[in-house]
Amino acid sequence: MKSWLLDLIFLSDKRTEFLLLLKEGPKSVDEALEKIEVRRTSLLPQIKKLKEQNLIVQEENKYSLSLQGKIIVEKIHPLLNTIRVFEKDTEFWMRRKLDTIPSPLLNRIEEIGDYRLIEPDLGHAFELIPEFVENISNSNRAVMFFSFFHPQIPEFFLNLAKKDIELSLIINKPVLERLEKDFQDETAQILEKENTSIFLFNDEEIETPAVIAASDKVMFLGLFDRNSRFDRQYIINSKPEALQWGKDLFSYYAKISGKLENI
Repeated sequence: MKSWLLDLIFLSDKRTEFLLLLKEGPKSVDEALEKIEVRRTSLLPQIKKLKEQNLIVQEENKYSLSLQGKIIVEKIHPLLNTIRVFEKDTEFWMRRKLDTIPSPLLNRIEEIGDYRLIEPDLGHAFELIPEFVENISNSNRAVMFFSFFHPQIPEFFLNLAKKDIELSLIINKPVLERLEKDFQDETAQILEKENTSIFLFNDEEIETPAVIAASDKVMFLGLFDRNSRFDRQYIINSKPEALQWGKDLFSYYAKISGKLENI
């Protein structure tokens, strides 16, 4: 069934952007033109259509959302932001195992926002990505979940612990086995630090992201591809919404993990 209201909102980028702009508060035409960057002659007819359908109201020289407009925009805002997340790097998302993100967080994926995608250059092909190491190392608090083993992980964790960063780590059984086998001293030192907690995720039936990392400054997310390989491409964002999303994703797995007291 054709919906004239959907057409009104979505068939014109100018109308959509104007409605989303008014979510911030009343705006004059001049204020809207600065934000949307279109010609006055292009915007005015779209404003007229929105006003005729009672999605916006005018008081003197300012426009604001009507009650009906507020309800609708509140609903379309997450949808548009979700679309923008996936459209930013369509090929990346098409190749990822999205079901490794639990439904409550996947439904909030718009909070990742206007992220950047980073990957190792040839000079650091066998190292943890320097941008990842630097950003986490310069934080005061950090939470991380590694579900794959990298030989630099023990030294990285230990350096963070020694810097007195408030640190919570989740590892899975394969990572723990490597730490127990080849890095007992480093792991023991990490566990001795009062500022550090390590949790073991031991549910082999639940697939997880490759890396979750969130600090007071930045959020990183690494996802396995459909063949369960991790190509070390990371999503990164430092906006508050993205930081909270990353912390909530970590908390989801922390709640179904057990604290590791020793090895």
